[in-house]
Amino acid sequence: ENVNMEVTVTNNDGETTIAFGLMCYQQETTSNYYYLAMTPGGEYAIVLAADGESDVFLTNNDQWASSDLIQKNQDSYRIGADCGYGTLTLFVDGELIDSVSDDTYTSGTVGVFTWSGENVDHADVTFDDYIITSLQ
Repeated sequence: ENVNMEVTVTNNDGETTIAFGLMCYQQETTSNYYYLAMTPGGEYAIVLAADGESDVFLTNNDQWASSDLIQKNQDSYRIGADCGYGTLTLFVDGELIDSVSDDTYTSGTVGVFTWSGENVDHADVTFDDYIITSLQ
């Protein structure tokens, strides 16, 4: 609970419509968690996932959003997330992209993820330099 995470993600195949990012507060026996995602195309989302339910995008009226702060089509990105004290915050390359308040989950496990998207049959990324620290 109450953590900051950072990871470097390398997009090995240059695909722009895949998504990747960080997960937090995954519940032990269910598919309930938050994920903070971005795409190389400059889009992002902070999402609440609940077992058997459609994902709820907590940003941009339940839609993917675009940010000029995300440099498009870079070889790699440094993604950060703060999950704690009822707030979820996404950072990309040191820039604060967005922040939302939600306290549905307040503890659980963390992780990294990649998603190939609906129109791509694969996603090839590498995660490196993962760091997790306690929020103060």
